[in-house]
Amino acid sequence: MPKQKKVLVSLLLIGVVTAAAIGGTIAFFFARRTTTANRFTAGTLDLNVSSNGQALQPFVIDNMGENGNISGTKTWVVKNTGTLPGRVFVRLQNVANQENGCNDQEKNAEAACEADTEGELGGVIVAKVAWDGTDRVESTLATANQSTIGLGWNALTPIVLAAGEEKNLTIHWATDENGYGNEVQSDSLSFDLDVRLVQLINGPTPTNQ
Repeated sequence: MPKQKKVLVSLLLIGVVTAAAIGGTIAFFFARRTTTANRFTAGTLDLNVSSNGQALQPFVIDNMGENGNISGTKTWVVKNTGTLPGRVFVRLQNVANQENGCNDQEKNAEAACEADTEGELGGVIVAKVAWDGTDRVESTLATANQSTIGLGWNALTPIVLAAGEEKNLTIHWATDENGYGNEVQSDSLSFDLDVRLVQLINGPTPTNQ
């Protein structure tokens, strides 16, 4: 190789080595902030339903019909005891109308009484459910109408309880003396009133199914 070319190659190698050396010693300015103690904490959603300071308990009415008009009312305080807002749902469950036998007077009013296992009492009673003093939904308490209260509640503008908020939930029922006859003698009616608080989210919310 001619001497001139060797010198040129040597100069190129020196240049490459020098560039590498400079690249390895370049300093960068930077700033940094670090977030510490990051964590996720889940909120709570809980519900308290009470009457006169007592936990949710059933109401029992015996000997309906002692006077002509059948009517009554029951009020509970519903409180969101959690830290998150929730949508309130109310529905009836396990509605059961029982015949409980047939005396002579009931047989006269209902010829097929002995063959009928379902009582008629619920069908003559209209129940209304009120929230914060305003009636919202109503239905008879016939077994076949069990879902009416819940479906009606679904259609309401959503009722929301903020964290720590409480409202009155009232059920009142009535039928007048002309609304029933001997066909309801000895009949009984039972049901569950189901109150739920569902987390309020931006999206589909469960309903009273």
